[in-house]
Amino acid sequence: MHRTTRWIAAAAVVVGAALPLAACGQSGATTAKAPAPATIEPVGDTGVKRITLTDKAVERLAIETFPVAVHDGRLVMPYAALLYLPDGTTFTYTNPEGNSYVRAPVTVENIRGDQAVLSSGPPTGTLVVTAGGTELWGAEFGIK
Repeated sequence: MHRTTRWIAAAAVVVGAALPLAACGQSGATTAKAPAPATIEPVGDTGVKRITLTDKAVERLAIETFPVAVHDGRLVMPYAALLYLPDGTTFTYTNPEGNSYVRAPVTVENIRGDQAVLSSGPPTGTLVVTAGGTELWGAEFGIK
């Protein structure tokens, strides 16, 4: 019995020493850093920033866009694309290319149902963000 006890004790030491080493080998895989979901860069000296999202971030935020149009000679965009700064200034996020989004000022003349009629804003055909704009605003201004 004394011999069996020594064997069990020796096995426990070997297993006990191997477990931390095995765990160390796995920790490198779990600490690999995923790419940032968004990169933020200034657009010249405008105070506006370009937000570029990964494909996964666009999917997770469920970003949707719709083009600015002309109706009865007036610029119109979906009301859902209209956002407000704390001072009441109105803006929207445009989607100039790929997964990039840029804040653009708009001046609202009036609201007609689900459409915002603009006296100034992005040109006809410009894609504006109709879903996910508040998340873009948070990313641009560093709100978490």
